[in-house]
Amino acid sequence: MLFKATQHVGLFSLVIAAAVLAGCAHNPQFSGQSVTDPLLRKDVYATVEQLFSTMTQCHSISKVNASIANIDQSPASAVQQAVEMWQVSGCGTTQAYKVVMKADAQGETDFSVSPQS
Repeated sequence: MLFKATQHVGLFSLVIAAAVLAGCAHNPQFSGQSVTDPLLRKDVYATVEQLFSTMTQCHSISKVNASIANIDQSPASAVQQAVEMWQVSGCGTTQAYKVVMKADAQGETDFSVSPQS
């Protein structure tokens, strides 16, 4: 029985640790204009976050400011391609990224992210 109690205490500790870490996860302030919907924004942000972390050694983005640099639309006003600039700030530094999004034949959006100097 002692083993089971210890096992439950260990499991409980893991659950508490996961809850604390989830509480520490933080969504940066996002401002500006973007053609992204919430799902696409999340995917683009994940790529930007990886690049920012690698380039700056900062693992905490505090702010993202997006602006639309160029947009190509079909005659029916569907976005075919968009180019955005994302200014990302964290740990006292700011880095710019060019985000290019293109509609594909399946109705989804392909994107690429490149750092700008």
